[in-house]
Amino acid sequence: MIRLLVSVVIASLCMTGASGEPMVLEVSGRHVEGGPGYDGGGAVRLIDAEVAAQVVHYDGSEEFRLPLAIEYEVVETAPIVLNSRLGTEHYELYHFGNARTVPLYVREQIDLSRPGRRIAIPRNGRAWFDADRDALPERGIVGIRGHRYFLIDPAEGGDWLDITDPPGFFLQREVDRELTFTLADLSGEYSVRLSDFQSTWEPGGPVRVSVTVTDSRGDTFPVVNAPLTMTAGGETGELATQWTPLQEPTGWLVGALPEGDVPNEVAIAGPVTLLTPDGPRIVHLSESWDRGTGRLAAEEMEIAMLGWELPETADGRVRETRGLWIATGDVLDRAGIDTAVERSERANLNMVIPDVFYRNTFLGHSDLMPISDRVEEGLDPIAYMTEACHQRGLEMHPWFCISYRSPQFNEWFEETYGTDVRMYDESGERVELAVDVHRPEYRDFVVDLMVGVARDYDVDGIHLDYIRTKGRCFCDACRAEFAEQFGKPLTEATDEEWIEWQRQAIGDIVRRTAEGVAEVNPDAIISAAVFAGLHGGAMQGQDPAGWARQGWVDVVIPMDYSTSTLAIRANERQFLEALDDDDALATGLSLYMGRGETTHSRPASLVAEQINLVRSMGIHGYVLFSADHLSDDQIEMLREDVNARDAVPFYR
Repeated sequence: MIRLLVSVVIASLCMTGASGEPMVLEVSGRHVEGGPGYDGGGAVRLIDAEVAAQVVHYDGSEEFRLPLAIEYEVVETAPIVLNSRLGTEHYELYHFGNARTVPLYVREQIDLSRPGRRIAIPRNGRAWFDADRDALPERGIVGIRGHRYFLIDPAEGGDWLDITDPPGFFLQREVDRELTFTLADLSGEYSVRLSDFQSTWEPGGPVRVSVTVTDSRGDTFPVVNAPLTMTAGGETGELATQWTPLQEPTGWLVGALPEGDVPNEVAIAGPVTLLTPDGPRIVHLSESWDRGTGRLAAEEMEIAMLGWELPETADGRVRETRGLWIATGDVLDRAGIDTAVERSERANLNMVIPDVFYRNTFLGHSDLMPISDRVEEGLDPIAYMTEACHQRGLEMHPWFCISYRSPQFNEWFEETYGTDVRMYDESGERVELAVDVHRPEYRDFVVDLMVGVARDYDVDGIHLDYIRTKGRCFCDACRAEFAEQFGKPLTEATDEEWIEWQRQAIGDIVRRTAEGVAEVNPDAIISAAVFAGLHGGAMQGQDPAGWARQGWVDVVIPMDYSTSTLAIRANERQFLEALDDDDALATGLSLYMGRGETTHSRPASLVAEQINLVRSMGIHGYVLFSADHLSDDQIEMLREDVNARDAVPFYR
């Protein structure tokens, strides 16, 4: 753990060991729009991180002081510094009281220009939120639970260059625990105390005590991670913060009585560090309790575990949707399809979702578009996979990427159908890997393609992905249509007008697909993969609650790929609140970790934890992304543990 020696400004640090597993970040720019891009290399090992106070002053404004410290070692030098001060370049701050995640910005300086091992702290100790982007957090226990991107700045100063993916360092449990603290208003009178004590008062039995802060507004919050010690029967030991299976602080610090004779008294003492408006302050706590005080039975002191009861059919079969997304490249030949289907069956899944329409690749037969030349000669992947799935008791739901089109597709479409469906940004530049869904000619095409597959193949459903606009199109046709409808230029549209405008085009695709499929294949299910955040999805035309309410979509699947189980819970609560019928919800979970080309399969235990979270929330299914990261360990876990009982899809 990092130990901090504090003054009015965090002045120095004394390291006593690492709390997490060190991870190397090899800096690779993503070449995002607006920056010149970065390809200069550099690598840094993240070693440790800590918030140096258990209680941090926060009065509800956008800016506050944060005693964050990150220990790092430069492995390969480069003339850059990394920080978290713009846009998507932020930490994710999770509030344990209301289960919300808020972007947190700091300007720490992880300096790669010089070799060696150093500490990065926020410039002037300052951190801030963006009220225009998200609601400000409330006071209470919070924790840093992940990091989006790091911003790449020149070491010598100047405009930013690019962004880079962070490693999974900030998602380790050991690091997460060190980055948990309490926000409280310390601007006036406040108090910190040992507020409760409980024990079984049996030899070797558990002891727990709560530390609370009552802030200047009279509100009381738990305090965790205080370095308290317990003395009992002549023995002294450290107390530890207690955590739930989802890595939430319970609000208790825990220890154990000595074995042997039960002591007549237990004494607890230690410091609590607060970062006040006037600087750091240490409050020393000390209190003792006589034997028998706060006596409880052992079962009353146990942590509540995740619990659920899976619904069943009348004949006792589990009802739970268990799906797997399968990439286009995995189903181009018979061998790939056979492998994907066999592994899905071994994992005891019941729904497979192969990507049959991606960029300029289509994997079926249609009068509207030729089958891809990447497909094995003589193979109809949709037909072959449908039969293979049904032979093994799996449902087959072809996956269509609605707005994810390649430049080659857009050229082919214009040559074939006579309409330019390219997407253009505000400066008139083409947006790559996108299509203008506001063009009715494209909407007609994609709806007819999906309805045709539902008609011509014995599929069990149609799956909509990239069912969004992929940003904002400013082509001449969009400008003219928007101006006619809203009476103002597209460049002057408010966010609310953008949402309405985008939802018209996307909603038209969803509605007509649902109506067309219902006519040609009444038993087919319509499912949709959507953003894990409702607001972000709305800006690109998504309205999953509305689609479900109108009966256009049977299964809503938020793509909740975070490695933070708590963040997933926060996101899924949004959907449970928004949907009229929770039975329409299944959660999209990731099987991989990392970003870009540095991905690898997640530990099976993390996948199990997140599936069990979904079940504990009353959500009746999950879909895993994706088959290329479905490891043997994950399959064994699913078959032997999580999916040990067979299940039929919940929607059946």
